[in-house]
Amino acid sequence: MSNIRRATRDDLPALVALALREHAASQFAHQPIEMTQVQAAFLGVIHGLSGAVFVSEQDGELRGLIAGMVQPGLFNRRQTAFELLWYAEDGTGLRLLAALRDWACRMRAVQLVVHDYAGIADPARFNKVMARRGFGVMGTAYVSALEN
Repeated sequence: MSNIRRATRDDLPALVALALREHAASQFAHQPIEMTQVQAAFLGVIHGLSGAVFVSEQDGELRGLIAGMVQPGLFNRRQTAFELLWYAEDGTGLRLLAALRDWACRMRAVQLVVHDYAGIADPARFNKVMARRGFGVMGTAYVSALEN
C-alpha cells in the first residue's frame, strides 16, 4: 500500500518525472516544457508558506502527487485553497485529495477548488466521484489559444 506524505526538496526529480507524464497525457501536451520553470514551480510550492505538495510513495518510488496553494479571496481575506496539479498512477488519487483537503483545513481555508482542466479524466465519471466527496460544480472553464 502506498504511503501519503508531504513532498520535500529531495523529491524534486521524481516530482518532475510525474509532472512530465501528466503533461504528456493532458490536453496541454502540445505545449513546450521548460524544465527550469517546472523545477522552480515545485520548489516554490514546497518551500512557500502558502503551498503544499503531497505524494504517494511505494517502495521508495513516487507514483502520485497533488499540489495546492491557499490565497485570500478577491473580496475578503478568507482563504481559498486551489489544487494546482493532481496526478496518480497508483490509485491513490482520492487519498491525495484527502491529504490536500486536510492541509487546506489546517490552513484555515473556507473552500477547496479542484480542477479537471488537464482533460485526462472522463468528465462524467470525475463529476460523479467529486459529488460523492461533497464537491459541487463551480462554473465552467474555457480556454483559447493566444498568439504571442
